[in-house]
Amino acid sequence: MTTDKVWGDYPVYYKQPVRWFKYHAHTKPHFVWAIGLGLAAPLLLAISPIRRKYLYADHDPIPKVYPLPTRARDTNLTGFDDE
Repeated sequence: MTTDKVWGDYPVYYKQPVRWFKYHAHTKPHFVWAIGLGLAAPLLLAISPIRRKYLYADHDPIPKVYPLPTRARDTNLTGFDDE
């Protein structure tokens, strides 16, 4: 009985690192993407302050309450429980 190999022989990391990477990128792409995103995380954290300083600042936060006026209440109002 012969076994059909999907992507050749398993390469040895220390002897053929490029071939080892290509092998795992083909057979286990989820691992390669996870490692790539994990290595990119410190770079993305470093970019955020640079973006705030040179490109654009963060947006204004959305108000969570209605702003109340800073004046005395008008006593001439009528209706809506003001009677």
